[in-house]
Amino acid sequence: MENCTISISDKKQGSLAVVGHVGVGHVHSHSSFVQDDSAGFAVVASIMKKALKVNTRIKSVTGDSSTGTITVKTYEGGIGRTYSRRGLTPYEIELLNRVVDEDGIYTQTAAIKTFGRMYGQGVMETVVSLQGAIALSVLDSFYKKAPDKVYITTDKFEGLIDKMAATVVDINGIPVSLLLNINGSDGGIGPNEDNEGNTLFGQKGELMKMLGMDKVPNIIVESKACIPDMAKNIPMNTFLFRAQDEIDNLSVANALVDAAEYLDIPYILKTDSLPLVKGQLEKATKDFAEKIVSLGECLKLSDTSKDKVSYIAEIAKLISEDAGGISFMSNSLHEVVRSAGIVPGTAAIISLLVPQEYINYWKIPILDQEDVSKYLEIILLAITKIYFK
Repeated sequence: MENCTISISDKKQGSLAVVGHVGVGHVHSHSSFVQDDSAGFAVVASIMKKALKVNTRIKSVTGDSSTGTITVKTYEGGIGRTYSRRGLTPYEIELLNRVVDEDGIYTQTAAIKTFGRMYGQGVMETVVSLQGAIALSVLDSFYKKAPDKVYITTDKFEGLIDKMAATVVDINGIPVSLLLNINGSDGGIGPNEDNEGNTLFGQKGELMKMLGMDKVPNIIVESKACIPDMAKNIPMNTFLFRAQDEIDNLSVANALVDAAEYLDIPYILKTDSLPLVKGQLEKATKDFAEKIVSLGECLKLSDTSKDKVSYIAEIAKLISEDAGGISFMSNSLHEVVRSAGIVPGTAAIISLLVPQEYINYWKIPILDQEDVSKYLEIILLAITKIYFK
């Protein structure tokens, strides 16, 4: 990105769009899938940061033990505020200060460095709430720097901290619409990501249509993740490009492939991993519920403390991990936009896979500056290839 000229555009709409979100607290899923679901947010925020010349580092953080409120402020003056459902202990408030001077665009990395690890689904509410407050403070920083060029959603989504920001930038003279998307639940109990990807609902849809994102090719930036079946077969971090054959925008996927080839960056292209399957998430939800019911029945019949603890621990593991794979999206919506919130015909997805050795050590993926630089190298070159095709 250092060799790229990036500035706020005078154009009202881009010739293509880059969309990135943070699924606040969406760390784990079924079958040992684990991710940093803030990669898209970090990548899009990096572009906005360069265009607007914004300082996204965290200046201060405060916590209120009586209300559970967490308030994050950046050096740019952006403010993000969330609350933790079960309040804050004085020691948690003390720990919050570990996030000061971290770059807020790396929301999951900053939150995990502060508390050590993260689970969603209401299991670790304080760290998830911190992540949400960090993301909101970064978005607010961009808006405060250029309120006439950065457009944001203003209405409160019921039960959610969801907020979006959009702008148009010139990348080496090419006008590109950007969407920065925060998805999370009040109280730190997420994930809830019906607003992820390039779905066109409500205020988010109005914002995207205003910037012409519904009429141009989209690149959807997704997570840094460990997918166990793939992790065991890759020796290093490897990008994953996805676009379902005959459903999604394969031209965008091919531009990402061409960029990665030119840059000699490892990648995998999948054109069969995002089918439109009726009832897929509904079935997964029912299967998950049956596992909880089965364990509950075993617990009901238990006598010894050892057995009760074992069953409860297994329930806790299912809720803290596998439940993330069924709670993140509404069943009916998933049948159309699938797991990444991709509207058919519009886009392709870029993600980053980690090998098994990485996850054995780190346990949870955390995004870093080198990762974002690689994402940007591919995306910025792909933008040129799409525009001049």
